[in-house]
Amino acid sequence: MLSLLQQIELTKTGILPALISDYLSGKESLSHLSKYPFELSAFRKIIADKANDNTDRKLLVEVLNYQYSNIPTFQKVTDNIKSFLADNTFTVVAAHQPCLFMGSLYNIYKIACTINLTIQLKKEFPEQNFVPVFWLGTEDHDVEELNHAFVNGKKIEWNKPGTGASGRWKTASMQTVIEELKSTSANAEIITILENGLKQYETFGKFTQYFVNEIFKEYGLVVIDGDDVRLKKKFSAVIKEEVLNSKAVEVLKENVEFLETNYKAQAKPRGINFFYLGENYRERIVFNSTSQKFEVNNTSIAFSRDEIISEIENHPERFSPNVIYRPLYQEMILPNLAFVGGAGELSYWLELKPLFHYFKVNYPMQVMRNSAAIINASAQKKLEKLNLKAEDFFGDIEQLINRYVQQNMNADSNLTNEKKKLEELFDSILLKAESSDVTLKQSASGEKQKAITALENLEAKMLKAEKRKQETAVNQIRSIHAILFPDGVLQERRESFIPYYTADFISEIIFNSDSFKKSFLFYLNDKV
Repeated sequence: MLSLLQQIELTKTGILPALISDYLSGKESLSHLSKYPFELSAFRKIIADKANDNTDRKLLVEVLNYQYSNIPTFQKVTDNIKSFLADNTFTVVAAHQPCLFMGSLYNIYKIACTINLTIQLKKEFPEQNFVPVFWLGTEDHDVEELNHAFVNGKKIEWNKPGTGASGRWKTASMQTVIEELKSTSANAEIITILENGLKQYETFGKFTQYFVNEIFKEYGLVVIDGDDVRLKKKFSAVIKEEVLNSKAVEVLKENVEFLETNYKAQAKPRGINFFYLGENYRERIVFNSTSQKFEVNNTSIAFSRDEIISEIENHPERFSPNVIYRPLYQEMILPNLAFVGGAGELSYWLELKPLFHYFKVNYPMQVMRNSAAIINASAQKKLEKLNLKAEDFFGDIEQLINRYVQQNMNADSNLTNEKKKLEELFDSILLKAESSDVTLKQSASGEKQKAITALENLEAKMLKAEKRKQETAVNQIRSIHAILFPDGVLQERRESFIPYYTADFISEIIFNSDSFKKSFLFYLNDKV
């Protein structure tokens, strides 16, 4: 069973970049980057604004019905898809690329926050419908990011899954990674879900859509694949405007300069912010000013102006947005109110408000998901025995160990008082030396520093000796840190959800995932 141990303010953990910390704190100088305050009451205005967008609800339902035609699902998902035809249905969306076994825990956490927010909104605005949506970025092609998962500390890697858009990779070679997963004592239910999916779905995109649905279907989560020709047709006017006129560079210039000056621009627009998508490749489109051609990197493909206009009009599915245009794409397709993401995602979303304004699409609220970490009963007992809390482990582990050892060492072994007395003694000596001969001041100061340095070196040796005496406690601190920060990486960005998975696990994280509390959550899991 999973249970919430404690939660601390996310901005106090030190894990957030300054931009997101300031955004969550409501810093006035960032108000121009967002449209709505980060609070639940703002959704009344967001609902009214989004209702004015021209969302093609009929098309959305048509595409989703097609995508779900061979995916077994719960009635709640089916009902949510049907509800999109109604003008009073809106979405909250999270997004990610398809990753092996859903990648790291943070993917689960942001979906949980998305579902939790729709539940809160329904209580606040009972006259409206709210549907949680997971936008599957199947056009991504970053193999090294997507082809592995860490399960119980073991890296399971899908070798040579394919090239080009990840959603189009073939699943035939996945059987080896599922067999490897079995060797980690993985949950039998998860293994069954994966093996059933492998039998039914030939592409990684469809397989992932099925897998996410199986984990969250009881909560009505709708998973949509953006790599769809009908959806791209709705986006073709934007594609044409960007490819021909490089609008993002111009429109986002002021925001990018502000972020570069004060923080860091997470994603800078290129001259053309679209890839050209082929069966086994996804390559950048660049304009060659010499040949006056639109060229596809690393291929022999090139288009004249008239040819690329024709290509966009006849084959919009071959044009894939990068990080600058993907948010606009999903907001044009969905009746969406809020985007739920992590610090990296929100950092680039906060650049994009002028682009939405230019294309007359409502800019949603940016919602920071909760972060979390899970410890087992053994680690919790160690924490209690050490009189430490999980929150103490943010920051440098060696500094934590030093603090702990110093706080628990014999008082006679701590030289703080002695250093103070030594400084007072030398200060007195300095005064006498200076009154005797002003040129002696520098010499006396040097002797003072030598004495203090010698004392500090001795104290360091005594601390090292104390660490040996307290070796058991030091090792326990390191073992807890390894759980919370495996290989120095935050647990949620490393470990898979699979070792923790149960229906209760999913329900518990959804129940506690309130983004407006701006919390880092610590869970106790007595299952592992």
